[in-house]
Amino acid sequence: MALLLIVPVSIFNSRRYCEKQKKEFEKRFIVEYKEFLRNLISGLETGYSVENAFVEAERAHHRLFEEGSVLGDELHAINASVALRTPVEKAFYEFAERYPYEEVLSFASVFSFGKRLGGNYVENLRTTARKLEEKVELKQEIETTFAEKQLELSIMSIMPMGIVVYMKLGSPAFMEPIYHNLIGMAIMTACLGVYLLAIVLGKRVVDIEV
Repeated sequence: MALLLIVPVSIFNSRRYCEKQKKEFEKRFIVEYKEFLRNLISGLETGYSVENAFVEAERAHHRLFEEGSVLGDELHAINASVALRTPVEKAFYEFAERYPYEEVLSFASVFSFGKRLGGNYVENLRTTARKLEEKVELKQEIETTFAEKQLELSIMSIMPMGIVVYMKLGSPAFMEPIYHNLIGMAIMTACLGVYLLAIVLGKRVVDIEV
C-alpha cells in the first residue's frame, strides 16, 4: 500500500517544495529590495541625480550583501543599461517585468510616468520609495508574526505521530487491538484522514499572503 502511494505523494511533495522555494526567494528578494529603496532614498536626499542614486544604491547593496545576492546582478544590469543611454525609468521597468511583485511594479509605474506628470519629479520619487519601504517593513513584521504560528503548527502536526510511535514502542500490547483487526484498522484509518485534513486546514489558516 505504501509503495502505491509513492508516486502521488512524490508529485505532491515536489509541488510543495517548488512553492516553498518560490516563497523563500520572494522573501529574500523583498528584504534586499527594501534595502535598495533605503539606499536609493539616501542617495536622492544627498542630492544625487536619479541615475547616480542608482549607482550608489548598487555599491551600497554589494557592500551589504557580499555573497548570494538576489538583487545585486539586477541592479548592475540596470546601471549598465543606463550607461548605454537607456533611460533609467525604462531600465527599471524592464526589471519590474522580470520580477512582477507588487512593490516593484508600483515603483516602476510611478517611475515611468513621473517625468510626464511634471512637478517635483525627484521629490515624488523619493516619497514613493519611502512609502514602499514602510509597506515592505510592515509586510515583514506580519510575516514574522505568522512564522511563529507556522512553527506552532509544525509542532502540533508532529505530536500525534509521536504519540502513536511512543505507544507502539512503549506499550505494543496496548496498540495490538487497534492495528490487527478490521474495526481497529478502520477507526485508525478514519483518524488518519481527520489528522491529514487538520494539517491541510491548519496550513491554509497560517499560510496567508500579505
